[in-house]
Amino acid sequence: MSRPQQPAGSATHQSLSLHVATVAGIPIRIHFTFFLFLAWIGFSGGTNGGVSWSLFLVAVFFCVVLHELGHALVAKRLGVTTRDITLYPIGGVAMLEGRPKPKQELWISLAGPAVNLVLAVLIALVIVLVEGSFPRLDLGMQHSSFLTQLWIANVMLAVFNMIPAFPMDGGRVLRAWLGLRMAEARSTQIAGGIGQGLAIILAVTGLRTQSFVLVLIAIFVFVGAAQEISGTVTRSFLEGHILADVMLTRFRSLTSGESLDTAANLMIHNAQHAFPIMNGDEVIGLLTRSQLAQGLTEDGPTGYVARWMLRDFKVAGPNDPLEQAVDRFSQADPSPILVMEEDQLLGILAMENLSEFIMLENAKARRVQPTQRRI
Repeated sequence: MSRPQQPAGSATHQSLSLHVATVAGIPIRIHFTFFLFLAWIGFSGGTNGGVSWSLFLVAVFFCVVLHELGHALVAKRLGVTTRDITLYPIGGVAMLEGRPKPKQELWISLAGPAVNLVLAVLIALVIVLVEGSFPRLDLGMQHSSFLTQLWIANVMLAVFNMIPAFPMDGGRVLRAWLGLRMAEARSTQIAGGIGQGLAIILAVTGLRTQSFVLVLIAIFVFVGAAQEISGTVTRSFLEGHILADVMLTRFRSLTSGESLDTAANLMIHNAQHAFPIMNGDEVIGLLTRSQLAQGLTEDGPTGYVARWMLRDFKVAGPNDPLEQAVDRFSQADPSPILVMEEDQLLGILAMENLSEFIMLENAKARRVQPTQRRI
């Protein structure tokens, strides 16, 4: 599955994943839960013996990597950057930077299942040459050869991912097709709603049949669809706005020689969470709330802000699109963006005032229109 990058970032995601390879400039990671899953399969014995079943799963997930590379390479050809690919027990995720246009998303989403279909054709040809007959689609797979199992897995990966519901590729294909005809937020809500409906059906089926895997897939689909709807609706509030519309224009700044105690008092009384550090009219740093707290812990209130300020801070222009600026916030670096024009500091864009803007835009969108009265 391909997944556009959300404003929340990747510090935790990367710290819990092992970087195993880089292909075409795209890092490939394996989440730690994947290894736990393999260990569980190995100890439980699987259907064909613990070791052989684990090897089969490794082969399947190699096919999943190729599936995700299909997304990533087509995205690259269309000018969309892939941040990384991560393998989880329930599949792979290619994290795309930004939001592809509907036509781009259509081809990117189709690329993954197309890779599995090509693999299925190639494996079928090998089976015909080795075993002398075309493989049968036996979903039980207990009495199938390794190659036949791998062929069935690729067929099922292609079919399952093309189900027209988020967060599968088929849901993205549906959203892209609808996006050519309507607003992105509406097309996402339709595709996401179908995905959540499917998740409920899967969950009920899994509970009735006591299938842990179905319940797990249902949770993944439901949460994934909800996140996609929420993220897209949030982005719709940002469309057409620039940083000048949202940035904080009334703020206090500090000089490099001022104390951390001064910064702490300003933060308390002004509810400002970050301070530009100035040398005359020049911005030389940014003191964030976390840096201030660390400085007070280590140097005390008499410490200087210059020692703890961030010298590598984010800068944007007042006319930059707000949607692009949001992508620069992450768990790894939630620090504010300094809005500048020709080296002149005009404002600050922080997550706090951005969240307030989104909340107010959401309230406006949900406002009940007054009914017209007939006279």
